[in-house]
Amino acid sequence: MEKILFDLIESKSSKKIHYKEFIETALYHPTKGYYQRNVIKIGKNGDFYTSSNVGDVFGRTLGRWFAYCLGNFSIEPVIVELGGGTGKIAQNILSFMKTHHPTLLEKLKYIIVEKSQHHQNIQKQLLSKWNQVEFYTNIESLGELNGIIFSNELFDAFPVHVIEKRQNIYYEVWIVKGENGLEEHLEPLSDKGILDYLKTYDIKLKNNQRLEIPLPMMDFYESLVQKLERGILLSVDYGYTNEEWNDSLHREGSLRGYYQHKMIRDVLKHPGEMDITHHIHWDSLMQCGLNYGFQYNLLMEQTEFLISCGILKDLEETFDPNPFSEASKRNRAIRSLLMPGGISSYFRALVQCKNVKGCDRNLFPEKV
Repeated sequence: MEKILFDLIESKSSKKIHYKEFIETALYHPTKGYYQRNVIKIGKNGDFYTSSNVGDVFGRTLGRWFAYCLGNFSIEPVIVELGGGTGKIAQNILSFMKTHHPTLLEKLKYIIVEKSQHHQNIQKQLLSKWNQVEFYTNIESLGELNGIIFSNELFDAFPVHVIEKRQNIYYEVWIVKGENGLEEHLEPLSDKGILDYLKTYDIKLKNNQRLEIPLPMMDFYESLVQKLERGILLSVDYGYTNEEWNDSLHREGSLRGYYQHKMIRDVLKHPGEMDITHHIHWDSLMQCGLNYGFQYNLLMEQTEFLISCGILKDLEETFDPNPFSEASKRNRAIRSLLMPGGISSYFRALVQCKNVKGCDRNLFPEKV
């Protein structure tokens, strides 16, 4: 992968690439990109965990809430999962509906949009018995949508530009070939797309502050919200509001890598061998939704979201002395998702509604 990046830099007349190209190549190169390689990425033997690794309760809870929404609002029985990963969330959602909402399941269409061929192969194998599932590689293949669209840790994996403010001047951070490998190089910011983004979403940096600018994510998101004619859009991820970005704790930005369950601050290391991620901009997503006809935004902590969706209904009250029983394992998984400092502490859920009457009053079966 390092040679591929060197060749890419050498192919440029300027002999440099911006962070967007670096991340795009490191993650999505057709043969050497991290997400395209045929290796385990998620879970104990991978590089990172997601909420879907904590038993089946995350998918079951989503399934419970989706069934509630499809039964109480005038939206079609269509669920679109963006970036399906291993397919485990889909399997748990469908299994829950098979047991608790079989009539709904018969009418349901479940669409997975997955760019990675490696992950789509895993999904097709895991979900082969579910004839409700359809697979796509991009949202452009989808027509106008009416239903529920959701993603779990999708937006943080989009390539980003990186900028930095020094002595009241904005710079873009570029990648060049140095004596000891890949190095950063700063040049005054001139990219119109970045400048427009800063102005549109009223983002101002302090001196010596660095920030990731998610132009590809916003392009994708704008296409997505325009496709949804009526329904609910759920985005689960980690990120900050504009106010939180101004905290001194975030002055170095949030770009980082995950390699064998270790956080790597220098993302130029191990290209193609580790996940590269960043915290997303919640205010940008909310404002963009409003710009394209969404009438409702609700940003909440993942713990609050899961409780509102009814996760506690899965918490068995009876004590089972067998620690390996399904009830005991599920109870432990629920506690690990909800306990302070647990995995949910790092995530938020953004729920956005478009042309859904009553969603501002009756969005959840449980009141928190």
